[in-house]
Amino acid sequence: MAFDPVQEDCLRLVFAHAQRCGLHPLKDPDTVARTIDQYTADPDSLITCDQERSFHLTVEAACTIDYRIPFLTDEGEAEAQAQAAENNLREAVALDANNWDAQRMLTAMTSATNEAYLSYLLEGLPRIKAAWDTLAERAQTPFEQDFACELGKRPYLRWLAATASRALIAGKYRLALSTAEDSLASSPHDPAGIRHTGMLALAKLEASDSEVDDYRTRHALAYHAPILQQRRHPASTTAGDAWTLIADMDRAYRAFDYARADALLARLIRHYPQAPQALFVQAELPDGVFSRVSVVPNSMDELVLALSEATPLLQEGAGTPDNASFSVW
Repeated sequence: MAFDPVQEDCLRLVFAHAQRCGLHPLKDPDTVARTIDQYTADPDSLITCDQERSFHLTVEAACTIDYRIPFLTDEGEAEAQAQAAENNLREAVALDANNWDAQRMLTAMTSATNEAYLSYLLEGLPRIKAAWDTLAERAQTPFEQDFACELGKRPYLRWLAATASRALIAGKYRLALSTAEDSLASSPHDPAGIRHTGMLALAKLEASDSEVDDYRTRHALAYHAPILQQRRHPASTTAGDAWTLIADMDRAYRAFDYARADALLARLIRHYPQAPQALFVQAELPDGVFSRVSVVPNSMDELVLALSEATPLLQEGAGTPDNASFSVW
């Protein structure tokens, strides 16, 4: 449901090393394992060109912004690390003008408003789509084709995911939903987890049960197929994920179906045993700039992340945004 930046950096460098050496990852797993160990010990030893250096700098910035700064308590240190991450992104863009992740992340850090960032994402989307189409069309060798279908496509999927997320925050729910649909049509297994943003948008659009069921049916691969990045919990397809449960709860609440809303709340608590604490605090986390922050499936962290992304739903009803009726309920 999320892209792990370090894992992706490792995959890219190991893949490139195997291509240079004429190795087949499935036929020579021992060499691949040694290359992974080499990456763990010294990633720089595998970097051979500006494009690889650029993505590695992007990953360093992502780790700082998404996984370190949110946990810092010293404002001075947080500001210094943010500046260092921004410098890494600027260098990454200078090294590779086609590093779409670095360009997008840099704009996310420097945009004055969410609306300005969303406008940038929408304006750049056709260009990113064309770049990926060109990459896929020019792929000739098996290595190039595999890269284009998987690792090379991820920047485009992350761009779409960021667009849908920012559209939801901006109150452009149909745009959020249509962007999610575009991503799911392009990548049915949904490695970016954009289906969750689509589900929240459906709730804001007051979709009917049949419309939500149709959404899940059309994107069954995303909801039921194994996720490559992380192991799926066996209960995840039966109890429902946090985003779906919150969205369904919101729809029931607004329809005055409190019995169903109560039942969904009980299911959420059973699925996430520490849910009462998370529901009471309702922490609002900063969006991940690389992609949705990678968390352990079915963990407390996943619930906190889902609740944070569902803030537009929690703010519904009478009262101030931080004390709205659905949030209080």
